[in-house]
Amino acid sequence: MNTLKINETLFTELLTEARNSPRKRSHRNIHNDLNEAVQRLCIGLKKGTYIRPHYHPQPHKWEMMLVLKGSVSYIIFDQAGTVQEKLTIGTGESTCGIEIQPNTWHTLFPLSDETIILEVKQGPYEASQPTDFAPWAPEEGDAEAQDFLAWLDRAGQGEQYPV
Repeated sequence: MNTLKINETLFTELLTEARNSPRKRSHRNIHNDLNEAVQRLCIGLKKGTYIRPHYHPQPHKWEMMLVLKGSVSYIIFDQAGTVQEKLTIGTGESTCGIEIQPNTWHTLFPLSDETIILEVKQGPYEASQPTDFAPWAPEEGDAEAQDFLAWLDRAGQGEQYPV
């Protein structure tokens, strides 16, 4: 039986891969099969990675995230893109994890130079559809993505990205 250890060795591997990735992130599945009932993965994030706001429309697609190293800003939006809640989640913070319900528009970005998160969600894996991504946010790789990321960092509750 293979055992994946969630330890500094794994963190170093993930962060090295993230440093070398144009997306500034990497992941390692803990589950063995994409059809498993519970999907578990560790994700290494470098500061500056952009995760386009999205939601999971399937009624069983809750999502739990625990920060194992560093910290992130986790943002919840309404359907129109208005910031509803902005949380700092991380080691040494008052909140180290969050569970969100399906149909919740959200994103996150690392506050630390290097962050490791553990994500747990209902399986089986279903690829995101284009309609699962926020139409009011730039696509990943778009020239405007870094401006949006900078806005996310300073945005407060009730604010919308100026388009």
